[in-house]
Amino acid sequence: MSQLTQVKHSSTPAPIKQGWLAKLELGFAPIAAKTRLTLNQSIGPLRVQRPFHPERQANDCCHVYLLHPPGGLVAGDQLHMNVACAEGSKVLLTTPASGKLYRSNLARQQQSQQQLFHLQTNSSLEWLPPETIVFNGAQGRLDSHFKLHGNAQLIAWEITCLGRKASDEDFDHGELLQSIKVYREQRPLLIENTRIHNAVSANNPAALASKHVYACMLATVDQLSEAKQTELLELLREHLSCPQLGITLVRGLIILRYLGDQAETVRQQFEAAWALIRPCTLGREAIAPRIWNT
Repeated sequence: MSQLTQVKHSSTPAPIKQGWLAKLELGFAPIAAKTRLTLNQSIGPLRVQRPFHPERQANDCCHVYLLHPPGGLVAGDQLHMNVACAEGSKVLLTTPASGKLYRSNLARQQQSQQQLFHLQTNSSLEWLPPETIVFNGAQGRLDSHFKLHGNAQLIAWEITCLGRKASDEDFDHGELLQSIKVYREQRPLLIENTRIHNAVSANNPAALASKHVYACMLATVDQLSEAKQTELLELLREHLSCPQLGITLVRGLIILRYLGDQAETVRQQFEAAWALIRPCTLGREAIAPRIWNT
């Protein structure tokens, strides 16, 4: 008599990877005619090089380069950064290389980078990183939150590249959640939340107009008179001729937006805009960080 054996097939769940958790706490304050790095605490692979003071002006601006030695985020990685600019401090932050969100795993674990910036009255922050490249299959989250107090001033940009166009790689599966928030005291100047899901593909022309690079630059101008705000807006429109670039003035923020395919183009446009905005809002000539020349 034959026996029928029933075989049960159980699906094995995708493995969960223990990603790296990295934290960085930075504090800045004006001391002896220069803005000094007064707090530098890090956990994991996120740190800074020594501060630089290339501008040689009164209350010299402190240039700091953020380093992430792994070079990108894989499944489960988390980066948390908290930056505090004390009253009267002048800070410029950038990074030596582009950020990267690599392909996630079968469990679709999130890769996240969260940044919180506190600016006290009479301080200024310039957040000017290179582009972030989001690889196909990534599950990314990028959050930047700026809290301004008193007459604190901000110039910031973020450039996002979906997929790798040079390698003919679209972003046709994966997800990116991105937020940018700017508050002065308790008043929101900008709250922007973006969700990109399987968006950029030759088969989906409606998604971002089939473009791979989008970017946002913003600068606080609410401390200027209305006439000066309008004058600066017209100056930018006159000198920046990129057809993929739009420039608006909303609630005391000048906002530049780009949608196209060339990260190098938008970077050049943003640097040109910075050179025009900085003297008007911060009273300083634009002196590029040394790392931009390498």
